[in-house]
Amino acid sequence: MIALTLFNLSILYLCAHFIGDFAFQSAWMAMEKGKNVEVLIYHSATYTAPFAAMLALLDGRTPLVPSVLFALVIFGTHVLIDTLSARMKVIKTIWADQLCHFAVIAALLFVGWL
Repeated sequence: MIALTLFNLSILYLCAHFIGDFAFQSAWMAMEKGKNVEVLIYHSATYTAPFAAMLALLDGRTPLVPSVLFALVIFGTHVLIDTLSARMKVIKTIWADQLCHFAVIAALLFVGWL
């Protein structure tokens, strides 16, 4: 197995973030997630999928329990952040929204869940 540095892991998980938040989010999801909780949940699940795939690719590096907790944290925080931005309009700009998502990824890297 290839040894991954913290920098390499950061890049991999940022790629997973951009794939999940932009490539996997359709225009329909982007327009409706602020109005419909089911769409928000669906978007958050599709957002979490690249992270789950990344964990599967890095199998053996992360124990199962933190992996499951990690997926739940990624999913739950995405629901929360997008609720604050798309539904409640507390987070006003896409840059602030993205910064919140990056902070979650950084925190998970810091505690060693990624």
